[in-house]
Amino acid sequence: MDLFFLAPAMRELFSMNPWRLFLSAVCFSAVLLSAQSTPARFQQDDVSVAPYTQLDPLTSLGGQPVTRTGWLRRRAEIVTLFEENVYGKTPAVAQHLPLRVHLDEEDDHALGGMAIRKQITLYFSARLEDGPKEHLLIYLPSHARGRIPVVLGLNFHGNQTVLADPAIRLNSVWNRAAHATVTPQLALPDEASRGKEAQQWQVEKILARGYGLATIYYGDLEPDFKDSLELGVRPLFYSQGQTAPKADEWGAIGVWAWGLSRALDYLVTDPLVDAAHIAVTGHSRLGKVADWAAAMDTRFAAVLSTESGKGGQSLSRRTTGESIAHLQHSFPYWFCANYARWVDHDTEIPADGNLLLSLLAPRPLYVASAAGDLWSDPRGEFLSAVSASRVYRLLGKSGIDGNAMPDIDKPTDPRRFVAYHVRSGVHDVTAFDWEQYLNFLDAHFNKQEK
Repeated sequence: MDLFFLAPAMRELFSMNPWRLFLSAVCFSAVLLSAQSTPARFQQDDVSVAPYTQLDPLTSLGGQPVTRTGWLRRRAEIVTLFEENVYGKTPAVAQHLPLRVHLDEEDDHALGGMAIRKQITLYFSARLEDGPKEHLLIYLPSHARGRIPVVLGLNFHGNQTVLADPAIRLNSVWNRAAHATVTPQLALPDEASRGKEAQQWQVEKILARGYGLATIYYGDLEPDFKDSLELGVRPLFYSQGQTAPKADEWGAIGVWAWGLSRALDYLVTDPLVDAAHIAVTGHSRLGKVADWAAAMDTRFAAVLSTESGKGGQSLSRRTTGESIAHLQHSFPYWFCANYARWVDHDTEIPADGNLLLSLLAPRPLYVASAAGDLWSDPRGEFLSAVSASRVYRLLGKSGIDGNAMPDIDKPTDPRRFVAYHVRSGVHDVTAFDWEQYLNFLDAHFNKQEK
């Protein structure tokens, strides 16, 4: 339980009977004792921001200003900084896998004739069924003419959660008991989970606007639990005698990003898909994944990043929001082992969110925040987008001008190559977010550029 959520609950104590009040006091004391061993999750106010220097994407490690012709050298520097300090390096052997595809199902009249549905398995080893694999669900609008632009993203709880379509195959998902020492287990999800995250995906809205959607359950690649890397794909790529990742080798974010690129390997071969217009999206930790996937794989034509927060699109050096200490305590497996060096040194980390977003230039980039999502630091996410816009302008593309955040629920101009909004509400993906994303893709994938 997070202390952040206890303040409203305390107001309710005064209406309790004495016995309930006693029990509540005991529970509250237990939470406080537990919290003593957990780093503070985040600070909420700008007043407490420690002094910091924002990294400059247009100054080289040698201190020289970066010109347009020198951007590729600077870009390589930034990639190395993230590989060595944040996400880790992807093993070279993992980057050149042969494409092994099995079409599990195809229906040209899915969703009452609205869509073409494909369900595909991508295999990562020669063992096929017995080896690691990911399950790709694709919906394409049946009314579209010509090749179809697609949005690709990972989902949290299985493909069946994105839409209440009874034809979506139920593939195993990870679960475990509340006791943290219990090994995660794979099990088929319940039928009741169908469509549980439909609001976050807005599949029918996407199809109606002429776009396809492709998604994969991120647990196909690695479970999202501490001490579970041996259950994912990383051991498949160990060198002879290796038993654990090196300090600068990929964490789970790198693995999940790699899985997006393997899905892209397939999508660019699909005759119905517009290979030149495939966007990548993600929310929260999977927003970090989308950011890193597009940074490493320039085949992604656009990025739609929702509240990826600290360790992603926000500024870690700006100490409002979640700290590196909390990320490292709670999710050390997301990052390479070297990330731990920056615990309690947030203002010194050499690879920050604005540099990450600069790696996406000159491709269209949409950064989204939520006003109630304080641990992601909406202001830090916006400042990252502003900083990255300097790289876009260097490369001849428009970005965000000025440091004034737009009003809540008032997006910036979608025709610009960097766009931003902060919407009302909390950490989530909503119909409002998708409406802005689709407007943005309309502006850029239809070549209405500004």
